[in-house]
Amino acid sequence: MTKNSLLKIENLSSGYGSTIIVNNFSFEVNKGEILAITGSNGMGKTTLMKTIMGLLEAREGKISFKEEDITNSSPDYRSKSGIGYVPQGREIFSALTVEQNIMLPVYTRKKMSFNVNDKLEEIYSLFPILKEKRSANGSSLSGGQQQQLAIARALIFDPEIIILDEPAEGIQPSIVSFIGKILTDLSKNLKKTFIVVEQNISLISQLNSDCILVEKGILTKKLKSSEINTVEKARNLLSLHN
Repeated sequence: MTKNSLLKIENLSSGYGSTIIVNNFSFEVNKGEILAITGSNGMGKTTLMKTIMGLLEAREGKISFKEEDITNSSPDYRSKSGIGYVPQGREIFSALTVEQNIMLPVYTRKKMSFNVNDKLEEIYSLFPILKEKRSANGSSLSGGQQQQLAIARALIFDPEIIILDEPAEGIQPSIVSFIGKILTDLSKNLKKTFIVVEQNISLISQLNSDCILVEKGILTKKLKSSEINTVEKARNLLSLHN
């Protein structure tokens, strides 16, 4: 691992039953970086993220976080070690209030190394609409507001890296842009690290991050941020059509 490396994936393979979906996949993310991962539907991106989170067993390869081998660790251990996850579809609890949704991860931990109320107010400063709707049920939120809530829930335990799976899916462009700004600000100002699985070209170019392209579970391209920092360049090089 390089000096600032936070997460390293080496020759990782995984799948379902006898079918291998992710095949011999390798990449590395340094502290404070944003890495975009893109590709068409059904190419193995979500399978890769679930394997990194321990929700799916690795068939081969190695996952290292802060130089520790976590390949066979439980999802709970990975979360408590500092890996946050915002799944595709958001998966908020519609019957709980906004604030209860945000605080849910805290209830699973016996001890926090920071003041939770201070962290909550910090999150509300990032997402003012969530503070305004803190007592409303999750079911009352729009798709964009639910996505903000899912990100807020991942932030509450102050993870070192957050994996976001399709955060722009089904969200209006202005909210996509807002989320992109939040991620880039957190990366720049607080050295937060993100892996963003995304097909939205506008968001990919806004993140100003390196990007890897996945096709049929295989890493086929690695692009530097300077190569895809405009929508036109990103669309041409990534061969996506949104």
